[in-house]
Amino acid sequence: MKSKKSKLLLKPKYDVVFQSLFSDKNREETGFFISAILGKKIHIIKVNTEVSQARELPEEKIGRLDLLATTADGELIHIELQLVDYLNTIPRLLYSSCQLISKQLSRGDRYIRLQKSITIGLLNYKLKELSDIEEMHTIWHFTEDKYKEKQLTDLQELHIIEMPKAKKIYRKNPQDILAQWILFILDPNETEVQSLMSKNEELKRTNEKLENISENEDVRKKAEILARWEREEKWNRQSVYEHGKEEGKAEGLKEGEEKGKIEGISIGELQEKRKIAKSMLEENIPIETISKITGLSQEEIKKLK
Repeated sequence: MKSKKSKLLLKPKYDVVFQSLFSDKNREETGFFISAILGKKIHIIKVNTEVSQARELPEEKIGRLDLLATTADGELIHIELQLVDYLNTIPRLLYSSCQLISKQLSRGDRYIRLQKSITIGLLNYKLKELSDIEEMHTIWHFTEDKYKEKQLTDLQELHIIEMPKAKKIYRKNPQDILAQWILFILDPNETEVQSLMSKNEELKRTNEKLENISENEDVRKKAEILARWEREEKWNRQSVYEHGKEEGKAEGLKEGEEKGKIEGISIGELQEKRKIAKSMLEENIPIETISKITGLSQEEIKKLK
């Protein structure tokens, strides 16, 4: 019974795949995943995977996904999936969390109408700010400095999931449901992940939806482009970072590291975006879509033909 698995399953960590898998038509599967994150059963009544938000950096238009789900209880759940670390994760997640609150009300509305908002950051990297925490999943609220156990409100909640920690968490506790889901998001083709299908019925049903999506050639081509972009983006950032460290040795290791980090954010990005755009043009992907993904103007993309 492997007729639909002649090709490798697409990785849900790529936005075009995630967007297809956890969509409004797959509300139940979306609910399964979010329930695993929140640790409680929820019922999703609406999913929007085309959330339009201002980006702080043009390059964040690629490798980043916004998903907004509404529960039967009126809670708003915003998921951001980020492939590459642009060194601004914490302020960006806080900004998104505040937007989720502020956009609920129009001028003259009463504050009592505010619904609970939950922001979830799915990160394809480890955060330097959380390097001393072994847990993959951390949850943040408003608490008082002296009375740590005192929570001011539950209207705003922030979840941070550092996905690279999932394998270690799972090895310690194979029954950890969230770790199972994150391993699936990272790479459903792993033998260890496929073995979970007999143990986790909700994951199995979601995997079946992914099998169908993976047969879609259009989605597959876009996912392959994103996979190539991710590899090249990480390589470029690391190589520029190392180059900055070498150049900075004469001025001191610390200065060199800082220089590498700063240069790593900008050098080579335009060339990479053009390379990705060319690949997408070859696949006959609409220029408007290419512009949205890469951040390049439609006029510049037309010149690449």
